Amino acid sequence: MFRPRRPVEASGGQMSEQGIVLWGRGITKSFGGTEALRDVDFDVSMNQVVGIVGENGAGKTTLFNIISGIVPPDAGEMVCRGRPFAPTGYRDASQVGISRVFQEQALIPNIRVYENLLLSHETTYSWVGQLIDKKRMVATAQRIIDQAGLDIDVRRPTASYSFSKRQLIEIARACIVPTEVLGIQDPIVLLDEPTSALEKSDEEVFRKLITRLRERASIVFVSHRLSEVLELSDVIYVLKDGKLVATVDPANATERVLHERMVGREREADYYHESDQSEVTDRPVVYRVQGLTRGGHYDDVSLDVRGGEIVGIGGLLNSGKSEFGKGVSGIIAPESGSVQMNDSDPELPNVCRLTARGLAYVPAERLLEGLISRFSAAWNVSLAGGGDLFANRFGVWSGRREAEVTESYIQKLAIKAGGPHVLCSTLSGGNQQKVVLARWLCRDAKVLILDNPTRGVDAGAKEEIYKLIRRLASEGAGIILITDELLELIGLSNRVVVMRHGRVAETVDAAVNAKPTERQLIEIMLSPSRDDGDAIELAAAS
Repeated sequence: MFRPRRPVEASGGQMSEQGIVLWGRGITKSFGGTEALRDVDFDVSMNQVVGIVGENGAGKTTLFNIISGIVPPDAGEMVCRGRPFAPTGYRDASQVGISRVFQEQALIPNIRVYENLLLSHETTYSWVGQLIDKKRMVATAQRIIDQAGLDIDVRRPTASYSFSKRQLIEIARACIVPTEVLGIQDPIVLLDEPTSALEKSDEEVFRKLITRLRERASIVFVSHRLSEVLELSDVIYVLKDGKLVATVDPANATERVLHERMVGREREADYYHESDQSEVTDRPVVYRVQGLTRGGHYDDVSLDVRGGEIVGIGGLLNSGKSEFGKGVSGIIAPESGSVQMNDSDPELPNVCRLTARGLAYVPAERLLEGLISRFSAAWNVSLAGGGDLFANRFGVWSGRREAEVTESYIQKLAIKAGGPHVLCSTLSGGNQQKVVLARWLCRDAKVLILDNPTRGVDAGAKEEIYKLIRRLASEGAGIILITDELLELIGLSNRVVVMRHGRVAETVDAAVNAKPTERQLIEIMLSPSRDDGDAIELAAAS
């Protein structure tokens, strides 16, 4: 373990040191009564990958916001390439070659890929400031995509690509546009959870891109995947409660060491709490799915979920698992098939009726589908409750009860929020996810459909969510867990349903003492006649 070197003063009164392109000293920032960062120091050297890890709410995103000019620090100073650096906006940062991939996607889905790649740079491709040279824009954008090693046609609408491919487009924009468009030869790229939404094959593309990019850029990289941080980083900064608590050499560290520095305790040996997994074969079915079909997405999917059971659903990008999650919950109604909750009659899924009977749905994309970030935590917690929980029999809304219930779940779930009326936009991703979960917990849900519930959540918060899922199962709830994380899928599930091309390929028992391996599940996910994309995905996952 070592501390970063403090730069020496150079001629002219400027602070610099050979090889360091960006540094900060004493960076401090508070929001209201909450201190997000306190006296944080950092260095970024040329051609270096700097990893930053910490629990949700540790201050990682706030630090990125300060570097990229989105918010100013309350105290401290920064120097970029030997000059004082105090950006007053994102444009200031981008003009000196600092670009960023945000934790949530910042692409406009209904415009074409090349327009997203070159957004805000249109004047570079205009004639007399009026006519846009689209042909030149397309050529530049395609060159950027080709340099990134992506198989993408920049003339296609952005929305026509999967969420994972859109994430790669955004990464390519941040990594290559500063050099290709602005002519900056040594850009500084900030990557905030860039791989949280990537499929396995796209993760390999990302790793190759980072390997190429580090030859001509400096990278600051935030990720909750500790193995990924250890693999890619030259140095790792650990933040906890807004303070820099450790600077770690990845060559001499492990995931367990990083986890301990992050949360102040060792990672549980039983990370997925498999010892709490119950035997459920004799318990009644609480949710029955029969022949659910939606053309082009999933076909004739049937499964039973027993009380206290966690049924995991896994598959590759084109498996239809997330689409099935929306269908089985009634968010997007299937064309045929039925669901049956407890003793109800079989019916086509309808989200309003199912919610009233005790079904909960947690989506994968929390900011797009899970909550309204500009509203308060209390408002989001009560979003599914309506008048049945937070109003009296005359329909009069009780703001007091709404606040009390929200405050109780802030305490129960250890949500780092200043109170029930704090805006969700000010919360970290993991705390936003806990707000979404609180919405359904206050309704005493009997069946939960969870689509990637720990996406973009740090290791400590993941463990808390795993405990919560186990607790809900022990109380008799039936859970359908859809996840891209194979270890999570294996560790939490009683059974694993593997989907392939929209159909159930196989159901695998995942008893406590007989868990399947990652390779076993991957082999099932791949079709017997493996195409090139599948072969790449298998290699990446292995």
